[in-house]
Amino acid sequence: MLKAPFLRALRRAFPKHEVWWIATHQSSMEDECRPMFEKDVARVITHAALDGPTGPLLKRLRALPPFERVFDSRTKISTVALARFGLRHRGFYACLPGYILCDGHPPAGRNRPRHIAERMLSLVPCATGRPADASGRLEASAVSRAEALRRLPGGPTYVGVAPGSRQANKNWPLENYAEAARALVARGVIPVFLLGPQEGDVETQVRAAAPGAIVLRADPAAAAGDGLDLLIAEGQRFSVLLANDNGVGHLLGAAGVPVVSLFGPTDPARWAPVAPANAILKASDFGGGEAIEAIPVGPVVDAVMAMARR
Repeated sequence: MLKAPFLRALRRAFPKHEVWWIATHQSSMEDECRPMFEKDVARVITHAALDGPTGPLLKRLRALPPFERVFDSRTKISTVALARFGLRHRGFYACLPGYILCDGHPPAGRNRPRHIAERMLSLVPCATGRPADASGRLEASAVSRAEALRRLPGGPTYVGVAPGSRQANKNWPLENYAEAARALVARGVIPVFLLGPQEGDVETQVRAAAPGAIVLRADPAAAAGDGLDLLIAEGQRFSVLLANDNGVGHLLGAAGVPVVSLFGPTDPARWAPVAPANAILKASDFGGGEAIEAIPVGPVVDAVMAMARR
């Protein structure tokens, strides 16, 4: 999701060229993300093994066709250097410090951005000499939009709540989310909890602790692309999303949903969602260091309501 702005800008900068997405190992671009980017990415190659011993790696690189431009998002200088000198191309662009090994640098200079999305997006003006146009957002299908409208009819103000992630120490406590949900209900909005496999069997707990909230659970039988399509449609019914540093926050931010993001051990300067509006609450701002549970409920509710009023 952090590379979605780069892909949009790249397609606008080189509208007559195909974009190939080449990954050293597995990539979600091959499966669950493929439907979202099929207009932007013509071909996906995974397990390309673009690392390892120099001799075999150079052989694999030279087996690929010549490219007009190569954009390398990796940060290990040795593997980037081998790609630069092993691939056939007319321009090579990488976001190493100082834009070394890059055929050009942004008009603003050689200080690369800290944020991962901005860093990748900066490679487009390296290649064109012009500002990158990354405008736009992910859109859901008409079928998913109709289903989302059935689940979340017009009238109420909905606030999405995405309480999980694969990394436990990134998760604000579930009881805090429930307390925040009760406060939001008291202020006249309806929290909508988005639960996936990583949250486990907590639906009953959420319903009991947050009366007045809606609970939407991902269908485990749905195809991955279909599930994400419906999630985008549901998210676009929200005034704002409240989330940990997780995939739902990045997905719905890319779909144009304002996000209130809670950060503990990870750095929002690098990993904040790309969203039309983004309020960040960090554990360190409340004396908690990396312990996300240090973020109080009150400021979270205030941030959500302030975002919703926009």
